Formats: sequence, structure tokens, C-alpha cells
Amino acid sequence: MGYSIHAGDVHDSQAFPELFDKIKALNSHYLIADSGYKTPSIAHYLLTLGVIPVFPYTRPHSKKDLLRPKEFIYDEYYDVYLCPENQPLHYSTTNRDGYREYKNGPAICQTCALLSVCTQSKNHQKVITRHLWKDDLEVCEDIRHQLGMKERYQQRKETIERLFGTAKEYHNLRYTRLKGKSKMGATLGLTLACLNLKKYSKWMAGIALFLCLKVAKMRQIIIMIVKEKVIYCYFP
Repeated sequence: MGYSIHAGDVHDSQAFPELFDKIKALNSHYLIADSGYKTPSIAHYLLTLGVIPVFPYTRPHSKKDLLRPKEFIYDEYYDVYLCPENQPLHYSTTNRDGYREYKNGPAICQTCALLSVCTQSKNHQKVITRHLWKDDLEVCEDIRHQLGMKERYQQRKETIERLFGTAKEYHNLRYTRLKGKSKMGATLGLTLACLNLKKYSKWMAGIALFLCLKVAKMRQIIIMIVKEKVIYCYFP
């Protein structure tokens, strides 16, 4: 399929563009990824290309003692947020990371009964951020709740995660033992080639067994099988 080599301090979402460019030619209809790739920019990019992203559920990252972001309702028509006390948070600015900031006046928040569970800022001002492509991320949430998407995502642990665990345990990929991206790229390429050959050999062994069983229905045949591999066939 494709792979890319990056430093240990590079987040999965930052390494995604280079990796996706290598598999874009496959024209996949779905892309199933873990929570590390569940970002507004990746969701927007995939939906623009017509690829359906399937992401898992992620827990809210807010603190336990504070109000959760979903308790602040976004009004798309007026472009404001409404807090649990029905006070509007108006748009203020857009930061360099592409997040729109919505704020309320400190004078209103100082007298609020929910101030202790709303914000811990020194100036008593609540700030909510919303990414420019937040709508695309909400589309991905709707896709996650569609029929069959949960079962489709569960196939990931049966295929990709299983091979990844095998590579770590039996092919020395748990630790980085070489210096340089070129050396690690060569090592990873050989490891993935070995995994592909292993998968291909099992697939061919299954085909050979199927053909022998099919012939056995037409003629009497003696088949010796050891460890799921056909090693000898005798036609009397």
C-alpha cells in the first residue's frame, strides 16, 4: 500500500499528507483511521476528494469539573455561541491555527452563577474556539453513526492492527535500532515485503487446499496435510 518515515516527535496528523499521497492512486472509497487522524483539516481534505472518512468516537478533552463544549450551543445563523445561561459569545478573531475565537464580556461572566464551572481565566472571560472546518468534522460524526460503519471500523483491528503487532513482536519494529531515515526506510520496506510474502503464501496454500478438495469430490484422492499446507497428493 504505502508507508512513510518520520521523526518520533511528528504527530500522526502531520505525517498524513505524505502518506496519503502514496495511496491516493488506489482511489479508495473509504478511509478508516484512528483518532490520531481525526482532525478538521484531514476531514476537510478527504471530503473534498470524495473519500468517506471513518473515524472512531473520541472523548471530550475538557476538564472534569468544567462545563463541556457540547453544553455551549452554536447558532449558525447569527454566528454566536450560547452558554447554559443563554448569554451569547460573539466572534472575536481567528488565530494562526485556523480557530475562530468566541468571547463574552468579563462583566457578564463575573456575576454568573456558573462561573466556577465555566472558566478558570483570571479575567473571568469565557473563550470558545471553533475551527474553520469544524462542519466537516461534524459530517464525519454523522458518518460514524451510519449503518454498517461500526462494523467497518472494527475490521481495522483485524487487519492493520494485527499486522502492526506482528511487525513489532516478530520483526524488530518495537524499537528504532538504526540511525537515519534512509536506513529505517529500507528496514521498514523489507519488513513489509516479508509480511506481504507471508500473507501471499498463506493465501496460495489455501487455494491449493481448495483445489485438492474440489478434485476429491470427483475422484478418490489421498491428501496428507501438515499445518494447513498440502504437502502430498496421490491419485490411485
